[in-house]
Amino acid sequence: MAQLKNIFEKAVEIIFGVFNEAVKTGIFTQVTDDGFGDSSSVTDTIRCIFEKFYAKDVELLSFSELIQPQDIKGLMPVVDLINCTMDTQTYIMFGTDKYSVEGFELDPMRIIYTLLLRKV
Repeated sequence: MAQLKNIFEKAVEIIFGVFNEAVKTGIFTQVTDDGFGDSSSVTDTIRCIFEKFYAKDVELLSFSELIQPQDIKGLMPVVDLINCTMDTQTYIMFGTDKYSVEGFELDPMRIIYTLLLRKV
């Protein structure tokens, strides 16, 4: 199973390399609040490919009920998250554009995240 996972990880890297013009690089930020008004943040540099949501695919996503017309689907390799963990208390900056992570799914092989991104 580990060998199959390695093959898929290499395939994602090839795809992100071939479609380099479609790949956006951003800063993934996770903010934690200690409950006493103090917060801290951790960041990772990530890569993401934006894609439109299509009606035929929406019903298959666990976060389908959260999708709004202006939302964007992002595909992000799991290996890009080193310091952060994926949750909905995060945001991603692509240049000057800020997107909140409203929902996410992880494929069964734990290779790529499908993100529900909403421009803030």
